[in-house]
Amino acid sequence: MRGELTARWVYRWPMADNEHAQAPSANLSSSAKENIELLSRFEDREEEQISGLQLAIERVSRFFGSPVFFAFALVFVAVWIAVNLWGMNHGWRHVDTPPFFWLQGLVSCNALLLMVAVLIRQNRMAQVAEHRAHLDLQINLLTEQKVTKLLQMIADPRRDMARDRPDDHVSELSRPADTHALMHAIKEKQEDR
Repeated sequence: MRGELTARWVYRWPMADNEHAQAPSANLSSSAKENIELLSRFEDREEEQISGLQLAIERVSRFFGSPVFFAFALVFVAVWIAVNLWGMNHGWRHVDTPPFFWLQGLVSCNALLLMVAVLIRQNRMAQVAEHRAHLDLQINLLTEQKVTKLLQMIADPRRDMARDRPDDHVSELSRPADTHALMHAIKEKQEDR
């Protein structure tokens, strides 16, 4: 799992000739390594919360979405049609004659099961995405608060030195964002569409 996570989250930059001997992670800063480890632990916790049935459904869903299954389905349908046409010409008694109702039933049943498996997987992925979005929102709000505090700390001495000419731009940036007003404005904008 961690190998997959690293491959998904870290872009591999082209390395110079002298860097080929080192592992790609050796070139990362300690904070980048900590972030990757944090993301890995987050993914591990999400994986631990998956039930056995959910995991089985996701594996089946992953297989049905693979090129191997696509090739298998094409070959299966072609062989089914060829064998049944050949059987019709050779007098088989129980043959799925055109328009191949038995094949249509198998394909419809497969489609139904596949659709349910994909919906189950998408629901879990949506929950994970919602958790990540909530985390992003919290981190963004915390960052905004810290930046606002830093701007206030910078603006206070400047205000004392230049009492005659206030810097409107710095004073505007040093005010904390009104998150409730922002959320209200976003909702209004979405309702106007």
